[in-house]
Amino acid sequence: MQQVLQGPRDSEPPVRNNKPGSVMKRRGFSLIEVLIAVFLVVLCAMIVGATMPIATASREKSDLLTKATGLAQKQLEAIRGVGYPNVVPSQLAFFGLIDNVTPVATNTYSFTNADSAVFDNPANVLPNGVGRLRIEQLEIDLRRVTVEVTYNDRGTTRTARLATLIANL
Repeated sequence: MQQVLQGPRDSEPPVRNNKPGSVMKRRGFSLIEVLIAVFLVVLCAMIVGATMPIATASREKSDLLTKATGLAQKQLEAIRGVGYPNVVPSQLAFFGLIDNVTPVATNTYSFTNADSAVFDNPANVLPNGVGRLRIEQLEIDLRRVTVEVTYNDRGTTRTARLATLIANL
């Protein structure tokens, strides 16, 4: 029959050593357990730290696209609000929705403000922001208006483009 030694705390079970007949109590963590735990904590911290710059860049890219889309949508809604008869360069310039009746390209006009607010200027809101508006007569009583807001994102030119049809009802 084998004899088991009882320690000062009877609640902890004794642990056998590799030597026959020897018994020892287990207290705390072994060195290898501590090293593995430290390794896992450091590994998790490195993974989180490595993803932070990527997440920040993605957030900034998304923020710029959201601003460009918002500007384009506001401009498009302002043009829809003036109605079909006024969707001509002279009337849009009169309402301040385009900068000039002189096109920058075929049927394409520049704009800096969707209304009188300074915050709507693409050049103020976006890096190298430019607003363009294209008017196309599709049928006798139907025009397509396309709004493009172009900006620079870390050396890459990006564009938010929205279009709508305006009918003479």
